[in-house]
Formats: sequence, structure tokens, C-alpha cells
Amino acid sequence: MAGEIGASREEVAASIEAGAEVESIYRPINREDEGNGCLMEQIPVEDPEGERLLDRMVLAELIRSLKETERRIIIGRYFENKTQTAIAKELAISQVQVSRLEKKILLQLRQKLVNGE
Repeated sequence: MAGEIGASREEVAASIEAGAEVESIYRPINREDEGNGCLMEQIPVEDPEGERLLDRMVLAELIRSLKETERRIIIGRYFENKTQTAIAKELAISQVQVSRLEKKILLQLRQKLVNGE
């Protein structure tokens, strides 16, 4: 197929995958032995590993929703343990700006989490 349309195999594969339906943890399921529900309900609540997985999935989605600069600040501060000063140098802004942005971003993330946006 790639040769016919003058594209690479990777481009064809990416195009095919782009049309695939996105799986959702809220997708309704109907199981004869358990009744109706969704995939989310299949994650055991008592399982700390399952809870951590769900937390990581939610956190990843929230971080993906950020603008590039915001993402760099949050990842730098909380995943790479960088100081505000180090991040300021990387972004060519002041440490005070990083501090203000960090507070604003965290408030934004908290509101999205609480409001389910």
C-alpha cells in the first residue's frame, strides 16, 4: 500500500492507527455474569497498585492538557526535582515568574481534577 501511494510504511501505519477508536475506561460493557457497567468499575478499589495506576493515568492526562511551558515547569519541579531557579534559566524567565506560574498551574490542575474537566 505504501508503494502505491508514495508514502513510507511508517506513515501508512500511523494513518491506519489514527483512525482506530480510542479506548475509554468509561466505555460501557455488558457482561452476562456481572451485568452492565464500564471498564473503570473493573479496577479493584482495594488494590493499591490499581489505585496508583489510575492516579498515574489521571495525572498524565492532566499534564498533557497543559501548554508546553506549563508542562516543562511542572515536570521539572515535580518529576525531575529541579529548583525554580534552574527552570527559570532553562525558560529564560525569572524565578519569580516560575513561582507565580507554578502556583497558577497547580490551581488550574486542582480545579480540573475537582470539576472533572
